[in-house]
Amino acid sequence: MNNCSNFQKKGLYPIFSCQIRILQTNSIVPGPPGVRIEDAYVQLLPVDKQKCHEIDPIRDISFQLFTRHNPLQPSQLQIGDDEALSKSFFNFSEPTVIFFHAFFESSQATPASIIKTAYLQRGDHNIILLNAPRLEAGPWYYTASRNTMVVGQYAARFIDYLVSRGLYLPSLHLTGLSLGAQMAGVCGQSIKSGRIQRITGMDPAGPLFKKWPKSHKLDAGDAEFVDVIHTDAGIFGYPRQIGHVDFWPNQGISPQPGCTLSEVKMRSPESILEPLFCSHWRSYQFYAESVVNSEAFAGAVSCDSWQDYINGLCPTDVRPSTRMGLYVDWEARGNHFLRTNRESPFSMT
Repeated sequence: MNNCSNFQKKGLYPIFSCQIRILQTNSIVPGPPGVRIEDAYVQLLPVDKQKCHEIDPIRDISFQLFTRHNPLQPSQLQIGDDEALSKSFFNFSEPTVIFFHAFFESSQATPASIIKTAYLQRGDHNIILLNAPRLEAGPWYYTASRNTMVVGQYAARFIDYLVSRGLYLPSLHLTGLSLGAQMAGVCGQSIKSGRIQRITGMDPAGPLFKKWPKSHKLDAGDAEFVDVIHTDAGIFGYPRQIGHVDFWPNQGISPQPGCTLSEVKMRSPESILEPLFCSHWRSYQFYAESVVNSEAFAGAVSCDSWQDYINGLCPTDVRPSTRMGLYVDWEARGNHFLRTNRESPFSMT
């Protein structure tokens, strides 16, 4: 008997909060009631996949493919479903990017949509949005954080499946926001078919992860190249360097330019979430801008500290500047600093 059954039998865990395997009839046990508040998904009870390991490949974790041929309606891909893959617009000759969404969010939330739209403007990528809102639902941050291990490992199985069907692994780029960045790290560690070339972390989640081992989070060992954009370090974001190159726009802390409470209230007076997450969200906004503008965010300077940066004490003669975002120099190492505008376009270059 699996953990789900044990909990249900003992009456210690409500049956609707413990997902069981899909039956051949596709009937499933209902999940916990939830509601959307702006982009956030809030659930009555957490779904802890550390206790209940069976994954529903439709509702727990799904993979939604967008390409220039289907920019509005995704193709649903699943591990082992060759028919769905062959009928989709997945192009094995083009690069692929997978985006892992954040806590409280889903593949339908604004960050995922912005990243997807940015790549669709390029028209030369397979864009896969991982969708796991039930496992990353609010307000259950502890459970969602634990579930990043399950989501990351399941995504690795999905990638191994794609590789077995013809995906060229070096053409794959993992990206993630907040908890999604930590998922991407776990995914990179867990792939069996080879080594991920690049992972981009957008303000990787900080709470709890500072004390957790490397196996639970993103670090430079998870891919050949790991670049990180910090925008809310010490609050929702991770406060230390963890990649091969880490960018600290505007010192990498809150409030980012344009994210003071008065600015947010003036811009979005009815929003509940933006006053909390404006600085955290700047990371994905900066990255999306870099996808559509190859000249954006040039001049990110390698430096020992923000104070040295603002005082012009960075040794630029031995540490050349680079771009933050998609077009980063893969040879860049260490901490890099830059300034941005208060609103879009954020790049000053």
